[in-house]
Amino acid sequence: MEKHLKPAMEAETIDPRGMVAEDPERGVRAVVKDVKVMWEGGRPRVVIEYEANGRTETFSFTWYVATDGAVRAGVKLNEEKAAVLAALTGDETLKGRKGVVTLTAKDLFALAKIKDVGWALLKWYAEAMAAHLV
Repeated sequence: MEKHLKPAMEAETIDPRGMVAEDPERGVRAVVKDVKVMWEGGRPRVVIEYEANGRTETFSFTWYVATDGAVRAGVKLNEEKAAVLAALTGDETLKGRKGVVTLTAKDLFALAKIKDVGWALLKWYAEAMAAHLV
């Protein structure tokens, strides 16, 4: 039972503002400025703002339910964005990735820990899964 409740128990426990994302191997250092959820056609779009080398950058990705019922999001990464996303999700395998990367429910649950993002993502996920089961 606890494994099913874990995402809710950990929801919105991390404030990402000021979080440092580093990839020393590639010379990347960025600071997260903000993470928020915006809505597009009933789907959550996660918008990430960060600062690197004195400039502010943003990137985003929109979650969807694939035809097989899995929750996914596609995001185009470069080394900076990959380091930032790795820091936010805790997924070190993202570091150094370039091009389009597919995120899964595992990544959504990791992002659900972020303050002001978590409950919106979890609510959408629960509703999307319930609708898919019908």
